[in-house]
Amino acid sequence: MRFDYVRTKPFLMLTAVILLITLLTTTCFAQSNQAATTAAETTRTVAVTGTADVMVMPDEAVFSLAVETTNLDINKAKSENDASIKKIKAITNDLKIESKHVVTDYINVNPKYTYKNNGEQEFNGYTIHRGLVITLKDLSKFDELLTKLLGAGANNIQNVQFKTTQLRKHKDEARALAIRAAKEKAAALAKELGQTVGKASMIQEIQDDTYSYYMPWSSYGYSGANLLSNTNVISNSTMPASQSSTASVESESFSPGQIKVSARVSVTFDLN
Repeated sequence: MRFDYVRTKPFLMLTAVILLITLLTTTCFAQSNQAATTAAETTRTVAVTGTADVMVMPDEAVFSLAVETTNLDINKAKSENDASIKKIKAITNDLKIESKHVVTDYINVNPKYTYKNNGEQEFNGYTIHRGLVITLKDLSKFDELLTKLLGAGANNIQNVQFKTTQLRKHKDEARALAIRAAKEKAAALAKELGQTVGKASMIQEIQDDTYSYYMPWSSYGYSGANLLSNTNVISNSTMPASQSSTASVESESFSPGQIKVSARVSVTFDLN
């Protein structure tokens, strides 16, 4: 009888420990669920987005352009292209544009073919396509630079983008206005429910690119002749059609207008 008691006692103690651990775990789990449920019931929030735009005058223009030459002799094609690039760089020197703001972007060399009616290829020479990026810091020279670039052989004006060197300043201003707009929106929503807005529990900036009104002026593959007849899209956007159709680049006064710097935020507020 004593032998059975000695063997059974450890077993009973082990069983008691297991039951105690199970009881404690169940109790803690129940308390955790109850706390989470209570927090979910007591914490009420409203999530809104705020957007703001700041209109500013640009103070620089970035020209993306290219010179394209074709000749049966690849060396002559390159020489002609080099001559045009040299003229363009001389123009930028005359206009006091620093060399660091005149950058060779790329160069492509490709054979050019046309197809006859019988399907045969006809070799038309080699095409040299060289790109340049020019940053103009003095916008009063915009018309002069554009006209001279076209005359020097820049037969592809791919894009003209207007920018501001004070982007950080204007972005900060737009961001502050966006946050204010978000708070006002949240307050208006809460008011309709008979509540008020408390502290912000989450805030996130939504990245948006700065937009220039003149981005659509970009015209890939534009020839110099076509560009001359369409430049007034920028400088004469408010002119009557009868006047703008007869205006020339040389006779127009460039007016850059404004660009838009935007900011957008997402904010979650507690509700009182």
